[in-house]
Amino acid sequence: MQQMDLSRNAFSFNLSTAELPEQLVSLDLSHNAIYGGIPVQVVNLTNLQFFNVSYNRLCGAVPTGGNMASFDASSYQ
Repeated sequence: MQQMDLSRNAFSFNLSTAELPEQLVSLDLSHNAIYGGIPVQVVNLTNLQFFNVSYNRLCGAVPTGGNMASFDASSYQ
């Protein structure tokens, strides 16, 4: 799986326990009720070009390194 758009649903799960496919290019989980933290694994997704987890109930620090610096604050709003 390269693209995952689960935005604008009523999903509620702990993102910190999710395992994401290594070949992921685009991930949009915005506008849900997802909680927990962003998994550190995201740093190792070298193909990831789009990342949006805004408008959820996430907490904790945003992982740093990898391509995480290429996503602006609106990705985490």
